[in-house]
Amino acid sequence: MPQNHNLRGRIAGQSAMAAVIDAQSTRLPRGFIARIFGISPLTAEGRAHYRGAVGELLVGSILDRLGHSWDVLHGVPLGESSLDHFAVGRAGIFAISVVNCQGDDVAVNGNELVIAKTISRSVPEARASALLVSAALGAALDREVRVAAVLVLVEPVRVSMLAVPEGVHVLTSMQLEQWLVSAAETLTGDAVASVSTVAEESSTWPKLQHAAIKSRDLTRAFVAIHKEVRMARARRFMWLVAALILTFFSVWTLVSVLTGLVVGS
Repeated sequence: MPQNHNLRGRIAGQSAMAAVIDAQSTRLPRGFIARIFGISPLTAEGRAHYRGAVGELLVGSILDRLGHSWDVLHGVPLGESSLDHFAVGRAGIFAISVVNCQGDDVAVNGNELVIAKTISRSVPEARASALLVSAALGAALDREVRVAAVLVLVEPVRVSMLAVPEGVHVLTSMQLEQWLVSAAETLTGDAVASVSTVAEESSTWPKLQHAAIKSRDLTRAFVAIHKEVRMARARRFMWLVAALILTFFSVWTLVSVLTGLVVGS
């Protein structure tokens, strides 16, 4: 597949990482006590974007190991937003949107995606993104282009399919790779190459309405935040373990004292 063209420099989770950095830019540094006790460095807005970035990075790593018969792009600009991942291979063209559901129960009820009892509009948004991708590629190739909408749920605890959504394939991150590689072929090699060629050109897509940050600077800033989050999480876990140990020994001491009183009475 072609390399080092306009969209090749975009990385998985790019828009979400930029949103994290923007959300964190106004937060004051944590104090000594907050750092010691592992208070999260993330703002409420930053936390939501951080969760999204982690999910996109995971799915991006899955797509990047599909092999040379597939072409994958990340963070494809669609005007007001961006498509998390774009993939084209003999099995077709896929507009892939990602929702991080780590640790949550999920229910799919047609257009409604319920994550931990909260309704998300991710299903219709995934369908709308696929339509934008289809329109952009169709204009560039001067023919109708069919694009499959895929919504990937990252590591949910459980998925309940109450009603299958129309026009959107809902998969977990564990299912994605096998689903793609086992799909029936619908495109010739020449068709894949022609789609790949126009897809990598930034002129094919509606420009993002916000300024882009260089990938190198973006990665460096996000990694710094990621390290802070992991350190805070480790310290909270340490304090939890310490509290459990203290509780165990307190209960054990109390039981020993009570047992001694009963035996001695």
